[in-house]
Amino acid sequence: MVNYYKKIIYKIKNKINLDTQTLNLKSLNDLFNYFGTDKGTEVIDPYQKKSINLDQKFIGHGYGEFYEKYLNIFKDKKINILEIGTWKGASVASFYHYFKKAIIFCIDKNYKFQFKSNRVKFFNCDTEKLNEVYDFNNYLEENKINYFDVIIDDGSHNYQDILNNFQRFFKKIKSGGYYIIEDFRHHKIHPNYVNDTPSNSIDIDEILINLNKKELFKSTILDYKFQNYCFDVISNIKTHKGIQEFSFIAFIQKK
Repeated sequence: MVNYYKKIIYKIKNKINLDTQTLNLKSLNDLFNYFGTDKGTEVIDPYQKKSINLDQKFIGHGYGEFYEKYLNIFKDKKINILEIGTWKGASVASFYHYFKKAIIFCIDKNYKFQFKSNRVKFFNCDTEKLNEVYDFNNYLEENKINYFDVIIDDGSHNYQDILNNFQRFFKKIKSGGYYIIEDFRHHKIHPNYVNDTPSNSIDIDEILINLNKKELFKSTILDYKFQNYCFDVISNIKTHKGIQEFSFIAFIQKK
């Protein structure tokens, strides 16, 4: 019932129309900083509680240069992007202005999304709930959206969620496209995140290395069948360190 009322409030709430905006910002980092996503280099902390330091800036992850390095090839193409974990939509707004012809699908378990556009599709979906993932997949099938050029996991950053999302969504990446995992060490390093790594589990860093080297590994989530699928379709995996000590991002390209 609570979720029902949140949905109603979300529908009637005024939103920022991206289709009416004109910005002269060229780089993704400038867009990230402008809209206030922590993907940028210098933004006002969007997660801080109200305090005397409300306007204090902090250094973000600095992922813009890496996004441009790999995704600039899509800048003027008609592509489909999916972002898992959008919160208020700052990064979606940034991608909207950078990828001029992209259709952007975004899912989040909250109803905090603040934007609207003919090129942006928001869905309330908690990827930890299989029935909600099923409903989202049904929508994609009904609308004949079979593949995405880019999928970004910026969700919970919990170990098990990262791997479950990868197993459920990676197959939806188009040939030549990228599956991107942000902050994949948060569950180990950042004090605000729960380390839900099962005992004796292999680190995500090691998983990415083994997938790149095409070497099987033991995992309670990624079975051998899925690993062999990855070996067949992954072109390469590149990881990068951002500005913060816990800023790590992975770009997984499909052949």
